[in-house]
Amino acid sequence: MKTLFLRTLTGIAYLSILAFAFFLPQSSQNYALPAVFTVFLGVALFEYFNLFQNFPAPKNGLQRITRRWILPIVWIIIPLVLLIYWCIVMSSTNIVVALFIILCMNDTMAYIFGTLLGKHKMWQRVSPKKSWEGFFGGLISTMTVCYFIIHIAYFQNNIFKTSFIWMGFAFVVIISGTFGDFFESMVKRFANQKDSGTLLPGHGGILDRIDSMLFAVPAGFIYWGLVSIFCIF
Repeated sequence: MKTLFLRTLTGIAYLSILAFAFFLPQSSQNYALPAVFTVFLGVALFEYFNLFQNFPAPKNGLQRITRRWILPIVWIIIPLVLLIYWCIVMSSTNIVVALFIILCMNDTMAYIFGTLLGKHKMWQRVSPKKSWEGFFGGLISTMTVCYFIIHIAYFQNNIFKTSFIWMGFAFVVIISGTFGDFFESMVKRFANQKDSGTLLPGHGGILDRIDSMLFAVPAGFIYWGLVSIFCIF
């Protein structure tokens, strides 16, 4: 009971910080959200290098360089810097907010469908709680909601002009986010750790909260760039 209370309390605190930044006037969001992401960046790097201390000894110099430099740059720094760039330089905070909503909604719906119907595990050795039923339930329900998101004034923009573009964005974000979730689980197992940190009691660390986002952001950014530059839709 104590663990459940602590998990609920820290979850509310984490979501409250994001909600505060999300629901500011859009002009303020351009700077409030990057401030939040900058904090995420610092904490996530701290947690990664704590995990790094528990990695098995590298077999050669290439492995050492990959673990110490390449992995944190590619996995953590680039996605969070892209988020900051998306907000400040491109002034597309509504797309960033939509990305977070998509990930949150997919997680919720996948959990519900997985709890009610889940029988076939996706990758039991790495993430034993994820099922194919939950995955497809979250994917289909979230994409369906995104079909109607274009009717909300806040999300109307000159790039994502149709419902099908929004559905495509949701598809890319969810698929890549799922891989991000698996990847972070693999890193923790490699370090023989259950959680990435203890910042959010009951939830783990920041990396445990943003694992899917770290893969979804580059994929979503590429999709956004293709739509905006080449108008492929």
